[in-house]
Amino acid sequence: MNTDKEQIIAELERILNHPRFRARKLIRLFLQYAVLETLADRGQHLNQYTIAVNALGKPKDFSPVYNPVVRIEAGRLRKLLQDYYTENGDDSPVMISIPKGSYQASFKANNRTTTRADTAMPSQTPHVTEGPRIAAYCQHAGSSDNAALTLCHKLHNDLLLMMSRFRNIRLVSPSLETCPSAAALPSLDNLRQHRVDYLLNCDIQIHAASTEVFCTLLHIPSNELVWTDILPLPAQPAQANMDAFCMRVAANTITLHSGRALSHWAAYQQSLKLPLPSHQQVLVDYLAFLRDISQENFTTAQESCQQRLEHFPDDSRAMVILARLCGYDHVLQYNLLPDMETLWTHAARMAMKLDPGGAESHSVFAHNSFLRGDFELCRAEFEIARKINPFDTSIEYLYGLGLYLMGDEAAGMQSFTELTAIPFTQPDWYHLLPFIDAFNRDNYQQALSMAEQIQQFGYWGEMARSVSYFRLGQHERCLAEFRQLLQRPGIVLPGQGNQHSALFAYPPLRKLAEVLQEIRHALPLPAKTPEA
Repeated sequence: MNTDKEQIIAELERILNHPRFRARKLIRLFLQYAVLETLADRGQHLNQYTIAVNALGKPKDFSPVYNPVVRIEAGRLRKLLQDYYTENGDDSPVMISIPKGSYQASFKANNRTTTRADTAMPSQTPHVTEGPRIAAYCQHAGSSDNAALTLCHKLHNDLLLMMSRFRNIRLVSPSLETCPSAAALPSLDNLRQHRVDYLLNCDIQIHAASTEVFCTLLHIPSNELVWTDILPLPAQPAQANMDAFCMRVAANTITLHSGRALSHWAAYQQSLKLPLPSHQQVLVDYLAFLRDISQENFTTAQESCQQRLEHFPDDSRAMVILARLCGYDHVLQYNLLPDMETLWTHAARMAMKLDPGGAESHSVFAHNSFLRGDFELCRAEFEIARKINPFDTSIEYLYGLGLYLMGDEAAGMQSFTELTAIPFTQPDWYHLLPFIDAFNRDNYQQALSMAEQIQQFGYWGEMARSVSYFRLGQHERCLAEFRQLLQRPGIVLPGQGNQHSALFAYPPLRKLAEVLQEIRHALPLPAKTPEA
């Protein structure tokens, strides 16, 4: 297979977002699994059983003798791919097929192509929200022995497969041989010609007993170094070591909560003071909200999201962001979205319909299922999201928090502890879960230590500090924090009879609710100014 892997992944994404495939969940899952397994050199192991269980979600006792679903879907997939290339073949630099007699994907260069793999037609507005364009390279210094070359190619392939699971970035492939033993990186002019936003480079240094990988993330338009780190690997890394390496890279570069490429890209786009393309505006505004959580930034993100969906109602990324914003409106008690619960449920279900193979679609559906009290479905959907993209630390955080709030405190804290053992810059509101856990265990000093770290998550910081100070007997400080809490617009405390106060009805949050009511009765609070 000589076709560039990045081009194949880009073509796969185009197919999955095409109207012919968008609503066909099983077909999408089938195709995505077959392509990724083939790229990972595991295509020879594809059969009816592995596809049914690993891709289509069938139980482990699945029998292809009694259930022909894989054969049926394979026939449909082949016909859909044939029709797709009949209509769109001129714009596809690489063609993907599933030849009869096999379930392994096949790739070949398309001689009819009229455009580059990573170049959109300038006259067309993308119908799905897009993020930064990233190129990934691996190289190694020193000898060009087979072991070094094998590790270099393996690391590059694993990085590409990991990055292909994230919907908020686009992989691009400037024409350069990957992994030359003494290679210079592509020139800035070459990268800019291909409209690359970021170059992720991994320089492998092989020593006698270990390996070090010097990672850099370079912003191409400004030539600014955004992130650097030296990541260790064993001398002979197992797949678990490679996966841990990829997860650390993802956490620091491309995840929503902590990825430097995404946060830097959004800030840079805003700094240009130029009108943004409509297919980027939603993600830029949402990332700006995550970087500085405030009602003003929330409103900006929500308005741009709904404007985008008015013109492109099938924009799956915008739909996911709308569902996420509903969740924030609920947790932060902004009360800015009319009929929020209905809107949230609609957005979560539409996200699943538009992108059934996306990890974030299942994640937002899980979050909404939690709101509706369907904990079993919530947990199942989170597990699917984690299976689709096991490298997304943002989903891992929500998974751990969800487990805890659904009553499985031990599993939630274990998941969170494993997540925070990964070295990456975590948002300060990641301290919320360890605060709740410490407070519930009557460890108020530790709870206060966590609460003092929460500065950018609405009223939660003041609330966490006020209840911690109260339990520690520091009533003056408690009163100061509680007064600040009451000054928050729209804040509804437990017992005030609003749907948002139902958040504190979950068992792990009941103790917080009880202490907040104790504070209201025990301390001299100012009378609330009546609204005009």
